[in-house]
Amino acid sequence: MSNHIPETTAVPVRRNRRPVLLVIGILLVVLVIAAGTLVAMNNLAAQQRKEGLSLLKEDRMNALSEARDKIQPAVNAYLAAYKKARNAPASRDEAARNSQKEKDDVQQATESARAALDNLKATHGSSDDTVGVALQQLVESHDGYFGYMEGLVNSYPQFEGLFREDDAAGCNGLFVGSKAASLRERQTLLAKAATPCRKAAEELKQSNNTAYQEFARIFDAKVAELEVHAEATAKGEESYAEFVRLKDDFVKKADDAEARNAPAEEVQKIADDAKALNAKIRYNRSDFDFAAKRYLAGVKEMPSLVEEVFTKGVADDIKHFSTVIPLREQVLKGVVDVELTE
Repeated sequence: MSNHIPETTAVPVRRNRRPVLLVIGILLVVLVIAAGTLVAMNNLAAQQRKEGLSLLKEDRMNALSEARDKIQPAVNAYLAAYKKARNAPASRDEAARNSQKEKDDVQQATESARAALDNLKATHGSSDDTVGVALQQLVESHDGYFGYMEGLVNSYPQFEGLFREDDAAGCNGLFVGSKAASLRERQTLLAKAATPCRKAAEELKQSNNTAYQEFARIFDAKVAELEVHAEATAKGEESYAEFVRLKDDFVKKADDAEARNAPAEEVQKIADDAKALNAKIRYNRSDFDFAAKRYLAGVKEMPSLVEEVFTKGVADDIKHFSTVIPLREQVLKGVVDVELTE
């Protein structure tokens, strides 16, 4: 009997491959569905983006434009109402009360415009694409315009009251020419008026309105120049009075020398001193004339300087906003149109 154990041949077992194929099939179906969903979502996002851009270009921009256009008429109404109240006449507080309705209208118009601007920004959250950049530029222009108009209203009582007799600024006291008995008295009165006046100008420099700021800066410098020239003319007048006294002394010395038949050296000394005095008188006269001309020029320039705040400064600034804002609106609409056609 053999102890050899014969080898057993392994018979391959045929496995069922249907579950594997079924799993693969399910995965393919899921991937196809996911891809379809992704495409659908992308299409939906693109559609929503286009709808948002269309809303931004049409409804929201039109609403902003309409709200913005109501601000300037409201501001003009307030300025007219306040000035009319002060001309009544009325104090600053009374004028503020009598023009409160118009000021509230300005605030309401500005708030409505800011709300329209916020709605416009909300339709496009991104600031990285071309639409976002153009939108941000438009927002900045509107923010500048709103702040400018608010400053124009809020600081108007300070500006309007500068030359009012009953106002704390007291700048009308700068022009005291005929009220003063001498140039020194004029200089003293001017210096007294200049202190609160320049303080008022310093406060006006803090306005949110650039036209007021620029005026206050120039006005402050003009008042300082008036003070300098007033001091120079006062000093010149006093020096001239002293020169007249010295001249009389020289006349007496010359008469005395002639009566005594004084030596030639003494007569020559009197003549040389008189010549030096004449030189000082001419120099003083030159300084006096320059200071007087500059003083009178400063006084004459003041009404124009005040008037040009609105006829030139504010008018030019409003023109700037009226040019820049529509231009940036066109740019935004242009980039939106490009996005919509892609």
